[in-house]
Amino acid sequence: MRQSVFVSAAVLSIAGFLCFASDARAQDAAPAPAGAPAAPAAGAPQADTHANAAGDDKEEGRLRIGFNFLNVGVGSAGNLSGPFIGATFKIGWQFNRLMGLYGNITPFVWIGSNSAASAAGVDIGAIAGTQLTPLFSLTPADIFEVAAGPSLDYLSGGGASSSATGGATAGAFSGVYFGVHGKVALHLGGRNEETGRRRGFTIEGNVHPSFTPGDAALFLTGGLGYDWM
Repeated sequence: MRQSVFVSAAVLSIAGFLCFASDARAQDAAPAPAGAPAAPAAGAPQADTHANAAGDDKEEGRLRIGFNFLNVGVGSAGNLSGPFIGATFKIGWQFNRLMGLYGNITPFVWIGSNSAASAAGVDIGAIAGTQLTPLFSLTPADIFEVAAGPSLDYLSGGGASSSATGGATAGAFSGVYFGVHGKVALHLGGRNEETGRRRGFTIEGNVHPSFTPGDAALFLTGGLGYDWM
């Protein structure tokens, strides 16, 4: 009798355990209620959509535009030298924070005199011109830019003559010449953290040789302006 009771109790205990295990597995396999958010898979990376969107915006290409309302400096070619006055319009494309490509369009007037002549009887010549310069730009910091590129330069005008040199003319120009341009600039402004666009007051220095016949014309200038980049 006692053996029968013991066996019966053991069978009931095993049956109860099996039922409990079966119910637990069924609950684990049950689908989530409708509308409940799905749990992320273990080890799956969590996308920070806000951060990614902001970062993408900062690195998107954008139109770059600017101007120098004043360029001043000096030009020289052989014995001809004198002040340079002009302005610059800039337009191009900023690829990202570091790199950009844009065109400089710089009309100017160069007023030269023959430095080899005596002060008496010197005629001052005015040379008008335009520098058309595509520039590749690097901006390693928001405030600092360095750029360089080739140039097509149009110069037209008479040079300077002197009675002391028998009326010989120095530096008469008429035509299109090849040149190169180098530039460093400080951009005193700020950055829009949502779009990455910089803008601000610009102070720049430029060196620009034009390979005219005979002695090359060299222009050393500084510029004041404003840029959106």
